Amino acid sequence: MNLVQTLRERSELQPGVPALIDRCFSGDRVLTYSGLNRLVDFLSFELREKKILPGDRVLFGVDASQEMYGYLLAALQIGAVPILYDDSEPRDDFVAWIRALEPKACLISRKGWLGSQFNGAIKHIPLKIYVGHVRSQARWLRLGKLGSLEDQPANSPALICLVGAASSHLAFRLWSQSQLYESVQLLVSHLKLKAGEIDLCASPLHLLGNLAAGLTSLVGPCFAHSIERQIQKFKPTRIAAESPIIRRLLRQSFSPLHKVFITDAPLEPEVIDYFTGRLQHANIELIFYEDLPLASLSLREYERKGGATLVGNFFSAVEARISTQKRTDQPTLRSEDESNGSQPAAIGELVVRGPFLPNRRTLSDLAKEAPLLAGSANGDWCFTGAFGYFDGGARFWLTARTAK
Repeated sequence: MNLVQTLRERSELQPGVPALIDRCFSGDRVLTYSGLNRLVDFLSFELREKKILPGDRVLFGVDASQEMYGYLLAALQIGAVPILYDDSEPRDDFVAWIRALEPKACLISRKGWLGSQFNGAIKHIPLKIYVGHVRSQARWLRLGKLGSLEDQPANSPALICLVGAASSHLAFRLWSQSQLYESVQLLVSHLKLKAGEIDLCASPLHLLGNLAAGLTSLVGPCFAHSIERQIQKFKPTRIAAESPIIRRLLRQSFSPLHKVFITDAPLEPEVIDYFTGRLQHANIELIFYEDLPLASLSLREYERKGGATLVGNFFSAVEARISTQKRTDQPTLRSEDESNGSQPAAIGELVVRGPFLPNRRTLSDLAKEAPLLAGSANGDWCFTGAFGYFDGGARFWLTARTAK
Protein backbone atom coordinates (compact mmCIF):
# COMPACT_ATOMS: atom_id res chain seq x y z
CA MET A 1 0.00 0.00 0.00
CA ASN A 2 1.32 3.44 -0.94
CA LEU A 3 -0.70 6.66 -1.20
CA VAL A 4 1.57 8.08 -3.90
CA GLN A 5 -0.03 5.63 -6.34
CA THR A 6 -2.90 8.14 -6.52
CA LEU A 7 -0.46 10.72 -7.91
CA ARG A 8 0.62 8.25 -10.56
CA GLU A 9 -2.98 7.72 -11.60
CA ARG A 10 -3.74 11.44 -11.69
CA SER A 11 -0.64 12.23 -13.73
CA GLU A 12 -1.86 9.73 -16.33
CA LEU A 13 -5.43 11.07 -16.33
CA GLN A 14 -4.59 14.79 -16.46
CA PRO A 15 -0.86 15.27 -17.16
CA GLY A 16 -1.12 18.90 -18.27
CA VAL A 17 -3.42 20.13 -15.48
CA PRO A 18 -1.68 22.37 -12.89
CA ALA A 19 -1.15 20.53 -9.61
CA LEU A 20 0.70 23.14 -7.52
CA ILE A 21 0.95 26.90 -7.81
CA ASP A 22 3.23 28.83 -5.46
CA ARG A 23 5.18 32.04 -5.45
CA CYS A 24 8.89 32.67 -5.06
CA PHE A 25 11.09 35.75 -5.44
CA SER A 26 11.10 35.45 -9.23
CA GLY A 27 7.30 35.18 -9.51
CA ASP A 28 4.51 32.61 -9.66
CA ARG A 29 5.43 29.01 -10.41
CA VAL A 30 3.03 26.46 -11.89
CA LEU A 31 3.76 22.73 -11.75
CA THR A 32 1.58 20.27 -13.67
CA TYR A 33 0.63 16.79 -12.51
CA SER A 34 3.11 15.18 -14.90
CA GLY A 35 5.83 17.61 -13.80
CA LEU A 36 5.10 16.93 -10.13
CA ASN A 37 5.23 13.19 -10.77
CA ARG A 38 8.68 13.51 -12.33
CA LEU A 39 9.88 15.85 -9.58
CA VAL A 40 8.80 13.35 -6.93
CA ASP A 41 10.68 10.59 -8.77
CA PHE A 42 13.80 12.73 -8.91
CA LEU A 43 13.62 13.66 -5.22
CA SER A 44 12.91 10.07 -4.18
CA PHE A 45 16.05 9.05 -6.05
CA GLU A 46 17.95 11.74 -4.12
CA LEU A 47 16.62 10.48 -0.78
CA ARG A 48 17.61 6.93 -1.65
CA GLU A 49 21.11 8.14 -2.56
CA LYS A 50 21.33 9.64 0.93
CA LYS A 51 20.56 6.19 2.39
CA ILE A 52 17.08 7.05 3.69
CA LEU A 53 15.27 3.73 4.01
CA PRO A 54 11.65 2.65 4.52
CA GLY A 55 10.60 3.44 8.09
CA ASP A 56 13.21 6.18 8.59
CA ARG A 57 11.74 9.35 10.09
CA VAL A 58 12.35 12.67 8.31
CA LEU A 59 11.66 16.01 10.03
CA PHE A 60 10.23 18.71 7.73
CA GLY A 61 11.34 22.20 8.73
CA VAL A 62 10.59 24.17 5.56
CA ASP A 63 7.70 26.38 4.51
CA ALA A 64 4.97 25.18 2.17
CA SER A 65 6.25 25.23 -1.41
CA GLN A 66 6.65 23.01 -4.47
CA GLU A 67 9.90 21.71 -3.00
CA MET A 68 8.40 20.94 0.41
CA TYR A 69 5.48 19.02 -1.08
CA GLY A 70 7.76 17.32 -3.59
CA TYR A 71 9.93 16.01 -0.76
CA LEU A 72 6.83 15.02 1.24
CA LEU A 73 5.56 12.86 -1.61
CA ALA A 74 9.06 11.53 -2.29
CA ALA A 75 9.42 10.43 1.33
CA LEU A 76 6.02 8.71 1.20
CA GLN A 77 6.99 7.06 -2.09
CA ILE A 78 10.06 5.37 -0.63
CA GLY A 79 8.30 4.39 2.61
CA ALA A 80 9.97 6.96 4.86
CA VAL A 81 7.89 8.63 7.61
CA PRO A 82 7.62 12.44 7.36
CA ILE A 83 7.34 14.43 10.62
CA LEU A 84 5.31 17.59 10.05
CA TYR A 85 5.13 20.55 12.42
CA ASP A 86 3.37 23.90 12.13
CA ASP A 87 5.82 26.61 13.20
CA SER A 88 3.11 29.25 13.65
CA GLU A 89 2.74 28.32 17.33
CA PRO A 90 6.12 27.29 18.81
CA ARG A 91 5.79 24.93 21.76
CA ASP A 92 7.97 24.60 24.82
CA ASP A 93 8.64 20.90 24.41
CA PHE A 94 9.47 20.86 20.70
CA VAL A 95 13.13 19.96 21.39
CA ALA A 96 12.12 17.08 23.67
CA TRP A 97 9.79 15.74 20.99
CA ILE A 98 12.43 15.79 18.29
CA ARG A 99 14.91 13.98 20.50
CA ALA A 100 12.31 11.37 21.41
CA LEU A 101 11.26 10.74 17.80
CA GLU A 102 14.91 10.42 16.69
CA PRO A 103 14.58 11.46 13.03
CA LYS A 104 17.31 10.19 10.73
CA ALA A 105 17.17 13.32 8.55
CA CYS A 106 15.69 16.79 8.51
CA LEU A 107 14.77 19.09 5.65
CA ILE A 108 15.86 22.63 6.36
CA SER A 109 16.34 25.92 4.53
CA ARG A 110 19.37 28.03 5.38
CA LYS A 111 17.18 30.94 6.49
CA GLY A 112 14.25 28.95 7.83
CA TRP A 113 12.68 28.87 11.28
CA LEU A 114 14.01 25.43 12.22
CA GLY A 115 17.69 26.32 11.88
CA SER A 116 17.36 29.73 13.51
CA GLN A 117 15.27 28.74 16.55
CA PHE A 118 16.05 25.11 17.25
CA ASN A 119 19.69 24.61 16.33
CA GLY A 120 20.18 22.53 19.48
CA ALA A 121 17.42 20.16 18.45
CA ILE A 122 18.73 19.43 14.98
CA LYS A 123 22.47 19.24 15.62
CA HIS A 124 22.04 15.64 16.78
CA ILE A 125 20.11 14.63 13.64
CA PRO A 126 22.56 12.65 11.47
CA LEU A 127 21.55 14.01 8.06
CA LYS A 128 20.60 17.57 7.05
CA ILE A 129 19.09 18.21 3.64
CA TYR A 130 19.19 21.89 2.70
CA VAL A 131 16.25 22.68 0.50
CA GLY A 132 16.36 25.43 -2.11
CA HIS A 133 14.39 26.09 -5.23
CA VAL A 134 14.89 23.47 -7.94
CA ARG A 135 16.92 25.57 -10.36
CA SER A 136 17.61 23.00 -13.06
CA GLN A 137 14.04 21.99 -13.78
CA ALA A 138 14.96 20.90 -17.31
CA ARG A 139 17.16 18.21 -15.76
CA TRP A 140 14.48 16.36 -13.86
CA LEU A 141 11.90 17.01 -16.57
CA ARG A 142 14.08 15.02 -19.00
CA LEU A 143 14.90 12.21 -16.63
CA GLY A 144 11.56 10.45 -16.60
CA LYS A 145 10.73 8.00 -13.84
CA LEU A 146 13.64 7.35 -11.51
CA GLY A 147 11.81 6.12 -8.45
CA SER A 148 9.58 3.17 -7.82
CA LEU A 149 6.80 2.93 -5.28
CA GLU A 150 7.84 1.14 -2.10
CA ASP A 151 4.92 -1.06 -1.18
CA GLN A 152 4.35 -0.93 2.59
CA PRO A 153 2.28 -3.04 5.00
CA ALA A 154 -1.08 -1.45 5.77
CA ASN A 155 -0.30 -1.04 9.49
CA SER A 156 3.23 0.38 9.06
CA PRO A 157 3.84 4.06 10.00
CA ALA A 158 3.22 6.55 7.19
CA LEU A 159 3.00 10.08 8.63
CA ILE A 160 3.58 11.88 11.94
CA CYS A 161 2.07 15.28 12.75
CA LEU A 162 3.07 17.22 15.85
CA VAL A 163 -0.05 19.00 17.08
CA GLY A 164 -0.86 21.38 19.90
CA ALA A 165 -2.12 20.03 23.21
CA ALA A 166 -3.07 21.71 26.48
CA SER A 167 -0.79 24.20 28.27
CA SER A 168 1.35 25.00 25.22
CA HIS A 169 2.57 21.42 24.97
CA LEU A 170 2.70 19.09 22.00
CA ALA A 171 1.29 15.70 21.22
CA PHE A 172 1.65 13.73 18.02
CA ARG A 173 -0.59 11.80 15.68
CA LEU A 174 0.72 8.81 13.83
CA TRP A 175 -1.03 7.58 10.70
CA SER A 176 -0.49 4.08 9.40
CA GLN A 177 -0.49 3.50 5.64
CA SER A 178 -4.12 2.38 5.69
CA GLN A 179 -5.19 5.22 8.00
CA LEU A 180 -3.56 7.81 5.75
CA TYR A 181 -5.31 6.37 2.71
CA GLU A 182 -8.66 6.33 4.52
CA SER A 183 -8.10 9.89 5.76
CA VAL A 184 -7.42 11.20 2.28
CA GLN A 185 -10.51 9.48 0.89
CA LEU A 186 -12.58 10.98 3.72
CA LEU A 187 -11.31 14.46 2.83
CA VAL A 188 -12.13 13.90 -0.85
CA SER A 189 -15.67 12.86 0.05
CA HIS A 190 -16.66 15.29 2.79
CA LEU A 191 -14.81 18.38 1.58
CA LYS A 192 -16.49 17.78 -1.78
CA LEU A 193 -13.21 17.87 -3.71
CA LYS A 194 -13.83 17.95 -7.44
CA ALA A 195 -11.28 17.74 -10.26
CA GLY A 196 -10.79 20.99 -12.15
CA GLU A 197 -11.29 23.35 -9.20
CA ILE A 198 -8.59 25.57 -7.71
CA ASP A 199 -8.19 25.19 -3.95
CA LEU A 200 -6.46 27.62 -1.62
CA CYS A 201 -4.67 24.85 0.25
CA ALA A 202 -3.92 25.38 3.95
CA SER A 203 -2.48 22.05 5.16
CA PRO A 204 -0.40 19.11 3.89
CA LEU A 205 -3.17 16.60 4.61
CA HIS A 206 -5.63 18.59 2.52
CA LEU A 207 -3.10 18.84 -0.28
CA LEU A 208 -2.88 15.04 -0.40
CA GLY A 209 -6.66 15.00 -0.77
CA ASN A 210 -6.46 17.57 -3.56
CA LEU A 211 -3.92 15.50 -5.47
CA ALA A 212 -6.04 12.37 -5.10
CA ALA A 213 -9.07 14.24 -6.46
CA GLY A 214 -7.27 16.13 -9.25
CA LEU A 215 -7.56 19.71 -7.95
CA THR A 216 -5.11 22.55 -8.48
CA SER A 217 -3.63 23.62 -5.14
CA LEU A 218 -2.63 27.22 -4.58
CA VAL A 219 -0.06 27.27 -1.77
CA GLY A 220 1.72 30.13 -0.08
CA PRO A 221 3.94 30.58 2.98
CA CYS A 222 1.65 31.11 5.99
CA PHE A 223 -0.88 32.93 3.82
CA ALA A 224 1.28 36.04 3.73
CA HIS A 225 0.32 39.26 1.95
CA SER A 226 1.38 37.83 -1.42
CA ILE A 227 -1.40 35.22 -1.23
CA GLU A 228 -3.98 37.97 -1.73
CA ARG A 229 -2.32 38.83 -5.03
CA GLN A 230 -2.44 35.17 -6.03
CA ILE A 231 -6.15 35.03 -5.19
CA GLN A 232 -6.82 37.96 -7.49
CA LYS A 233 -4.73 36.39 -10.25
CA PHE A 234 -5.73 32.70 -10.12
CA LYS A 235 -9.19 33.05 -8.52
CA PRO A 236 -9.36 29.87 -6.40
CA THR A 237 -12.94 28.74 -5.92
CA ARG A 238 -12.63 26.99 -2.57
CA ILE A 239 -10.72 26.79 0.72
CA ALA A 240 -10.62 24.59 3.82
CA ALA A 241 -8.85 26.38 6.67
CA GLU A 242 -9.24 27.77 10.18
CA SER A 243 -11.54 30.71 10.79
CA PRO A 244 -8.86 33.46 11.22
CA ILE A 245 -7.46 32.73 7.75
CA ILE A 246 -10.90 32.63 6.13
CA ARG A 247 -12.04 35.74 7.96
CA ARG A 248 -9.12 37.67 6.54
CA LEU A 249 -9.75 36.44 3.02
CA LEU A 250 -13.46 37.28 3.10
CA ARG A 251 -12.98 40.86 4.27
CA GLN A 252 -13.23 42.22 0.75
CA SER A 253 -16.63 42.92 -0.74
CA PHE A 254 -15.94 40.39 -3.51
CA SER A 255 -14.09 37.08 -3.35
CA PRO A 256 -13.84 34.25 -5.91
CA LEU A 257 -14.17 31.73 -3.06
CA HIS A 258 -17.50 29.93 -3.43
CA LYS A 259 -16.97 26.81 -1.26
CA VAL A 260 -15.65 27.61 2.20
CA PHE A 261 -14.99 24.96 4.86
CA ILE A 262 -14.10 26.27 8.33
CA THR A 263 -12.08 23.56 10.06
CA ASP A 264 -12.00 24.86 13.65
CA ALA A 265 -15.75 24.80 14.40
CA PRO A 266 -17.56 25.31 16.70
CA LEU A 267 -16.96 29.07 16.71
CA GLU A 268 -17.69 31.87 19.10
CA PRO A 269 -21.04 33.67 18.54
CA GLU A 270 -19.42 36.90 17.34
CA VAL A 271 -17.38 34.97 14.76
CA ILE A 272 -20.52 33.20 13.58
CA ASP A 273 -22.23 36.58 13.21
CA TYR A 274 -19.40 37.81 11.00
CA PHE A 275 -19.53 34.80 8.68
CA THR A 276 -23.33 34.94 8.55
CA GLY A 277 -22.93 38.36 6.98
CA ARG A 278 -20.76 36.80 4.24
CA LEU A 279 -23.21 34.10 3.15
CA GLN A 280 -24.14 36.09 0.06
CA HIS A 281 -20.54 35.63 -1.16
CA ALA A 282 -19.90 31.94 -0.39
CA ASN A 283 -21.41 28.66 0.76
CA ILE A 284 -19.91 28.15 4.21
CA GLU A 285 -19.75 24.84 6.07
CA LEU A 286 -18.52 24.32 9.62
CA ILE A 287 -16.22 21.29 10.01
CA PHE A 288 -15.92 19.70 13.45
CA TYR A 289 -12.60 18.34 14.80
CA GLU A 290 -8.97 19.14 14.22
CA ASP A 291 -7.11 17.11 11.58
CA LEU A 292 -10.01 15.38 9.88
CA PRO A 293 -13.72 16.12 9.46
CA LEU A 294 -15.95 14.12 11.78
CA ALA A 295 -19.13 16.11 11.21
CA SER A 296 -20.14 19.11 9.13
CA LEU A 297 -22.89 21.67 9.36
CA SER A 298 -23.97 24.30 6.89
CA LEU A 299 -23.78 27.77 8.40
CA ARG A 300 -27.43 28.25 7.39
CA GLU A 301 -28.36 25.39 9.76
CA TYR A 302 -26.28 26.64 12.68
CA GLU A 303 -28.08 26.65 16.06
CA ARG A 304 -27.35 27.47 19.69
CA LYS A 305 -29.45 26.28 22.62
CA GLY A 306 -28.56 27.91 25.91
CA GLY A 307 -24.89 27.17 26.36
CA ALA A 308 -24.82 24.36 23.79
CA THR A 309 -23.71 24.62 20.17
CA LEU A 310 -24.94 22.30 17.44
CA VAL A 311 -22.18 20.33 15.74
CA GLY A 312 -24.45 18.23 13.54
CA ASN A 313 -24.61 14.58 12.53
CA PHE A 314 -21.42 12.59 12.39
CA PHE A 315 -20.36 11.04 9.10
CA SER A 316 -21.17 7.39 8.51
CA ALA A 317 -17.49 6.42 8.76
CA VAL A 318 -17.33 7.82 12.31
CA GLU A 319 -18.56 5.96 15.37
CA ALA A 320 -19.22 8.40 18.22
CA ARG A 321 -20.57 8.12 21.75
CA ILE A 322 -20.52 9.94 25.08
CA SER A 323 -18.22 8.79 27.88
CA THR A 324 -19.48 9.79 31.33
CA GLN A 325 -16.43 8.30 33.03
CA LYS A 326 -14.45 11.08 34.67
CA ARG A 327 -10.82 11.42 33.63
CA THR A 328 -8.38 12.86 36.14
CA ASP A 329 -6.96 15.32 33.59
CA GLN A 330 -10.36 16.89 32.81
CA PRO A 331 -12.30 19.51 34.79
CA THR A 332 -15.69 19.04 36.38
CA LEU A 333 -18.29 20.65 34.13
CA ARG A 334 -21.61 22.29 34.75
CA SER A 335 -23.35 23.33 31.55
CA GLU A 336 -25.87 26.11 31.16
CA ASP A 337 -28.40 23.47 30.15
CA GLU A 338 -28.08 21.92 33.60
CA SER A 339 -28.48 25.26 35.36
CA ASN A 340 -31.60 25.99 33.31
CA GLY A 341 -33.20 22.75 34.45
CA SER A 342 -33.15 21.22 30.96
CA GLN A 343 -30.43 18.68 31.53
CA PRO A 344 -30.08 16.17 28.63
CA ALA A 345 -30.02 12.44 29.25
CA ALA A 346 -26.23 12.31 29.33
CA ILE A 347 -23.48 14.92 29.21
CA GLY A 348 -19.97 13.67 28.90
CA GLU A 349 -16.79 13.62 26.89
CA LEU A 350 -17.12 12.77 23.22
CA VAL A 351 -15.15 9.72 22.16
CA VAL A 352 -14.87 8.59 18.55
CA ARG A 353 -13.35 5.78 16.54
CA GLY A 354 -12.91 4.86 12.91
CA PRO A 355 -10.40 3.15 10.63
CA PHE A 356 -8.90 6.50 9.59
CA LEU A 357 -8.42 8.03 13.06
CA PRO A 358 -4.92 8.13 14.54
CA ASN A 359 -4.64 8.33 18.30
CA ARG A 360 -3.07 11.39 19.87
CA ARG A 361 -0.03 10.30 21.84
CA THR A 362 2.16 11.98 24.43
CA LEU A 363 5.85 11.79 25.25
CA SER A 364 5.15 9.24 27.97
CA ASP A 365 3.32 7.07 25.44
CA LEU A 366 6.30 7.29 23.13
CA ALA A 367 8.65 6.18 25.89
CA LYS A 368 6.59 3.01 26.34
CA GLU A 369 6.62 2.07 22.65
CA ALA A 370 9.85 0.99 21.05
CA PRO A 371 9.95 0.66 18.15
CA LEU A 372 7.28 3.16 17.10
CA LEU A 373 4.21 1.29 15.87
CA ALA A 374 1.18 2.74 14.15
CA GLY A 375 -1.13 -0.20 14.74
CA SER A 376 -4.81 0.02 13.93
CA ALA A 377 -7.35 2.44 15.39
CA ASN A 378 -10.40 0.39 14.36
CA GLY A 379 -11.09 -0.75 17.90
CA ASP A 380 -9.58 2.18 19.78
CA TRP A 381 -11.79 4.95 21.15
CA CYS A 382 -10.15 8.38 20.84
CA PHE A 383 -10.87 10.98 23.51
CA THR A 384 -11.56 14.34 21.84
CA GLY A 385 -11.57 16.73 24.78
CA ALA A 386 -15.05 17.88 23.66
CA PHE A 387 -18.01 17.70 26.07
CA GLY A 388 -21.67 17.61 25.15
CA TYR A 389 -24.67 15.39 24.44
CA PHE A 390 -26.66 13.76 21.64
CA ASP A 391 -30.25 14.82 21.07
CA GLY A 392 -33.12 12.63 19.86
CA GLY A 393 -32.07 13.16 16.24
CA ALA A 394 -28.54 11.83 16.88
CA ARG A 395 -27.16 15.34 16.50
CA PHE A 396 -24.27 16.29 18.79
CA TRP A 397 -24.44 19.46 20.89
CA LEU A 398 -21.22 20.84 22.37
CA THR A 399 -21.50 22.27 25.87
CA ALA A 400 -17.84 22.81 26.73
CA ARG A 401 -14.42 22.06 25.33
CA THR A 402 -10.97 21.87 26.83
CA ALA A 403 -8.00 23.69 25.36
CA LYS A 404 -6.46 22.00 22.35
